[in-house]
Amino acid sequence: MTRWMNVENAYGIRSHGRQSFFVLLLAAAMLLFGWSGRTLADAAAPDSLMPLVGGALVHAGEHKWQETASELEKFEAEWRKQNAPSGEAADSVASALAEAKKVVNDAASKPDEAYEAVSKLTKAVGRFAGAGGKKDSKADGKQAAGTLLPILRQTQTDIQHSDWDKARSRYKQFDSQWSKNETAIRSDSSGVYGQIETKLSMIRIALQAEPPKAEAADKGVRELIQLIDDYASGKLHEDAAASGKQSVSDALAILQKAADAIGAGRNAEAADQLQAFIQIWPSVEGEVRTRAPDTYDRIEREMTEAASRLLSNPPQPEEAGRIVSEMQAELQPFTAQTSYSAWDAAIILLREGLEALLVLAALLAFLRRTGNASKQGWVWSGGAAGLLASGGLAVVLTLTIANVASGSTRELLEGVMGLVSVFLMLTVGAWLHRKSHVDTWNRYINNQVGVALASGNLWSLFLVAALSILREGAETAIFYIGMAPSIDPAQLALGIGSAVVLLFLLGFVIVRGSVLLPIRPFFLGATVLIYYLVFKFLGQSIHALQIAGQIPAHVPGYLPSWNWLGVYPTWETFIPQLLVLLFIVFQWARQERKMRGSARESGPHTV
Repeated sequence: MTRWMNVENAYGIRSHGRQSFFVLLLAAAMLLFGWSGRTLADAAAPDSLMPLVGGALVHAGEHKWQETASELEKFEAEWRKQNAPSGEAADSVASALAEAKKVVNDAASKPDEAYEAVSKLTKAVGRFAGAGGKKDSKADGKQAAGTLLPILRQTQTDIQHSDWDKARSRYKQFDSQWSKNETAIRSDSSGVYGQIETKLSMIRIALQAEPPKAEAADKGVRELIQLIDDYASGKLHEDAAASGKQSVSDALAILQKAADAIGAGRNAEAADQLQAFIQIWPSVEGEVRTRAPDTYDRIEREMTEAASRLLSNPPQPEEAGRIVSEMQAELQPFTAQTSYSAWDAAIILLREGLEALLVLAALLAFLRRTGNASKQGWVWSGGAAGLLASGGLAVVLTLTIANVASGSTRELLEGVMGLVSVFLMLTVGAWLHRKSHVDTWNRYINNQVGVALASGNLWSLFLVAALSILREGAETAIFYIGMAPSIDPAQLALGIGSAVVLLFLLGFVIVRGSVLLPIRPFFLGATVLIYYLVFKFLGQSIHALQIAGQIPAHVPGYLPSWNWLGVYPTWETFIPQLLVLLFIVFQWARQERKMRGSARESGPHTV
């Protein structure tokens, strides 16, 4: 957990010729992506970094900005020597360093912001060291706890002497030291870690209140010293420190009680509810921290700030209420888990594979009917080349995106690629609907193959098949990229595996058995499935961007929540889904009216 921070909040397939073998190959590439999109690069931080950034923080706490800037320059030089590989922890250090250097230059006019920036850098380095280092043993955790006691006792002395400026400065230094050691303690005893976090927040509330709460601050530090001393000496057992399992929903319920109490003018009750929130926060913070570090940092700051506003003399309920509302909006997206099922994964490959089989059968049948059966090999080879290129593209996208798909970046990636998928699927859906009339479909096939035969350029026939499948493969890769971060690998494998088996059987029956497939029912069914995915992808993608902190979340309290359909109770998801639903209905009605006006009924149509 981090404190004293003030930071801003921070991804179709018209395949025209494909055998079941081709579908299997592409499915394997997609399956590869499903697992590799979750990798995270870790790096080790040498001990030489910690003294430098710690020195910068101490100077910043004393408002010695020239010395602070000098320490940052030394840190930057040492950081560059490490040549740390890219990853969430390393990128966080680089970003925090750039921000700290920028803000420290204006520290004379904005001292608080400068200190916050250096503090953020210190904690980023601590996380980097924890991510890259070896796992801490129990002895490491207790030893780390023991190093915290001297500065904590100095803080207690300052509080007892009512030297509040020095007490706050000491506490900030302690908090910085805590950020370097919390990983070891959390690894050894999550219960002790949670208790320390809670007491730290209570102390901070007492120190931030105006005027400071001397009795509460002294009691909090005294209890924290006792807790850490007992833990470091082995007197505290894990069972006694363990806390129950809580969820973000539980935390939000407490915040709602605090908001209700503030609205009713019961400030003391609201402060108690905020302290209850602080007590359960360590058991729910992990879900927020791993998915949206910036949101985690803001909640860390806001929960104690809101409580301090209520405990100040006089209380500031309006400001506390505003902060609580912001916390509710920030945490709400974490209550609903975005997820896709094996059904969703199967729909993509099955729908696109069926279309590919239909196109493949139509191309081969056209060649046979026109006496060009000997040229079918060009269609097969073109389809194979297009599928291989699609598989290669999928692998390249997998390896590229896997390097950044972690933490909040993962949510951002899911959101952006999901919105791209929505656009592509709307295009594919409109194309499918237009082709659902047999005359339109026949003209399409004639245009694709007839030109190649008329020119005598058989390479054109090869390219027709290859480019069609390559285009479809690229769209499929994007669809699975948008889905991969929010689907269990087992569900992804089940969905793709089931689709592959069905496609293999249908491919044999349609292509080898020359079974006729009705055009209109197929395309209409495929259109319905693709529009279902459009609706769900849109909601899931916006929700992912909300978690990443890129889009706000306004929850009126009466909107429906159906996670299985990608429906979430926020205006930011509800309005776009309503608009796209109206667009789909309009497009469907317009296309059907147009087709009824031009269609000439001549019995059932098949190909």
